[in-house]
Amino acid sequence: MNESYVIQSMYDYFQLKGKTAIVTGAGNGIGKGIAEMLASLGVNVVACDIEGDSVENTAKEVAEKGGIIRAVHCDVSNMDDVDRSIQTALDVFGGLDILVNNAAGCGGGVKLDNMTDQEWDRLINLNLTCVYKFIMRVLPIMRKQHSGKIVNISSGAAITGDWSDPHYAAAKGGVISLGRELAVELSKDGIYINTIAPGLIRTRMVLPWESVEANNILVGRLGEPRDVAATVAFLASAASDFYTGQVLCPNGGSWMY
Repeated sequence: MNESYVIQSMYDYFQLKGKTAIVTGAGNGIGKGIAEMLASLGVNVVACDIEGDSVENTAKEVAEKGGIIRAVHCDVSNMDDVDRSIQTALDVFGGLDILVNNAAGCGGGVKLDNMTDQEWDRLINLNLTCVYKFIMRVLPIMRKQHSGKIVNISSGAAITGDWSDPHYAAAKGGVISLGRELAVELSKDGIYINTIAPGLIRTRMVLPWESVEANNILVGRLGEPRDVAATVAFLASAASDFYTGQVLCPNGGSWMY
């Protein structure tokens, strides 16, 4: 089969080439994998992260491979940073088609008996409220063009629970419920919202537990950032136009949902 035909068919099917996406938390781990994969499929990527050096490195690596990307130092809890990220997409690439809410933080193993109100508020704000606020900032753009894809990254902890960090599980559960509610409200505007709840993915956050946790995964390995990134690419593309309000779980068979 003609290789150029295959490549063109892929572009036609996914219809991602030339689209513009914002990816938060793109400096490392899952977010970096998402930025890399979207760029490889022809998406113009605005890569955001609170770690400025890390996101600049992501942009450098993607650009060296031929991807189109712009790095923005962004604290998602700072609305000025959020607005600047959105404006970068508009000024540099002329629009915004995709938002991937990936930026998050973990609780560090806090159990209920040691939970403080301040720690609870911190993680609920970072992992849930900031997702809501970023979405609200992009809605006027997507409503005006009557199209948009929003992909929120939740966690398996929202579905199965975990041995600690109830505030993390609660916030990530909220991300799932928020996505479902907004899918109901925004489908009339041509805006489709879906959520990904990954299993254990090999990032710096899970390194201390990877040798133990891999024993509970049916496919016999931890996930890689590309496993989540591939799911994002599908949900951000025209191939997923019959999906909204859904939760996809790349988890290697750790649980069935």
